[in-house]
Amino acid sequence: MKWPHSPAAKPLWRSGLAAVLLALAGSAALASGAEAEGRTQAQWQTLYQQAQQHYQSQDHAAAEQAAREALRVAEAGQGNVQPYIASSLNILALVRQQQGEPEEAVALLRRALEISETALGEHLNTASLALNLGNALDGLQQPQQALPAYARALQITDALADASDPHTAQVQQEALASLGRVHAALGQSEQAAAYHQRLLEGTTALPQARHAETLLRQGLELQQQGQLAQARPLLEQAVQLYQAQAEPGQTPHGSRINALSALAALYQQQNEYALAEPLHRQAVELRRAANPQDPALAGHLNELALWHWQRKEYEQARPLLEQALELARQHQGDVSLPVAHMTSNLAQLEGVQGHENPSKTLHQQALALFEQLPREQPVLLGQAQTLNFLAGFDYRKRRFGEAEAQFLQALNLLEQAVGTDDERLLPVLENLETLKISQGRSSEAAQYRRRVERIKEAQKP
Repeated sequence: MKWPHSPAAKPLWRSGLAAVLLALAGSAALASGAEAEGRTQAQWQTLYQQAQQHYQSQDHAAAEQAAREALRVAEAGQGNVQPYIASSLNILALVRQQQGEPEEAVALLRRALEISETALGEHLNTASLALNLGNALDGLQQPQQALPAYARALQITDALADASDPHTAQVQQEALASLGRVHAALGQSEQAAAYHQRLLEGTTALPQARHAETLLRQGLELQQQGQLAQARPLLEQAVQLYQAQAEPGQTPHGSRINALSALAALYQQQNEYALAEPLHRQAVELRRAANPQDPALAGHLNELALWHWQRKEYEQARPLLEQALELARQHQGDVSLPVAHMTSNLAQLEGVQGHENPSKTLHQQALALFEQLPREQPVLLGQAQTLNFLAGFDYRKRRFGEAEAQFLQALNLLEQAVGTDDERLLPVLENLETLKISQGRSSEAAQYRRRVERIKEAQKP
């Protein structure tokens, strides 16, 4: 019998960075000094700060009200009010973006950027607005339109070239990260590599923590896009920067743990388990120090168990899997995808140790869990894998009819999940071929053999 690659399950959640607050166009040194304009500035400044505070506390209704009032005051003012208008439009756009109105946000930011270009030219406010516009367009899945905005933000910050100003450096880093990410997503690897290299080198003015956070966010985005080669050096440097800042006895920073987790996951994706294992151990140690009940611990414990499993260190793997399963139940509930996958992992571990009855019982428990979950791809894949294992038990008992029904059900689920030509169908197809041969049904076995050969041929480089 052929089984799916074991151990198969991976953590099904990641602890990533929260969305970074977009740079706000500041209002410092914008007043002309006239008494009336000073009053207008003071009134506007109060409203603008209220809008910022409400936005940061996620009170979007209050933030919108304050932003619109700030815009009204700015537009009614006299003298050099254009920067005030641009800043008001910017905060209003950010609020509307959070309220689910991205098209309106783009329109507001376009107007704000146009005003700032005329009133301020190559100024940090203008660069911040260009960056925000790029992010808004990127969020609308319009990467080609976002590129000129990101490029303008970078052009301005390069022209400012103030290595002592961390705010300029931060906008510059964000622009570099965004340009690298978008070019990578568009398949423009040379351009992406150039921006990634600048991002890696850009530590002159930016505080280490801010630089590490930028690298981590960019690395996570590339990792999610499947751009592992580009993500790897960014995540590696982020980890190095966070490690360099760590002090003995200090409560571990969440971003540092997230960087360790992301890099460990990337190493696993590249089948470099020896590099991933110490990172998982360090992440477990830090998470336990910060919060012994951290739900993300389950994923790390699961990965450490799989690492021991691959080395045939089954007795070390078992308690880690059991701890992971218990944590997943506490935080995800008794019926959840992580619990189903970890139950399946434990079932497989019992199986490789020759504990057939406990293994079968756990597989049945996992199947019952999968059957209660929404029929999404990860659920269908987990259910099919479990059926494949259960069919194996019946096959070994020569209950060929029961085994065939389960193999066919598993095949149907896999085809729903990944189509008819995916390599993940191979274990079940080969098992059906073996079953047919055992029954003397050679012509039916040959049909499955042809499908296996066709899929394997398509997988060749």
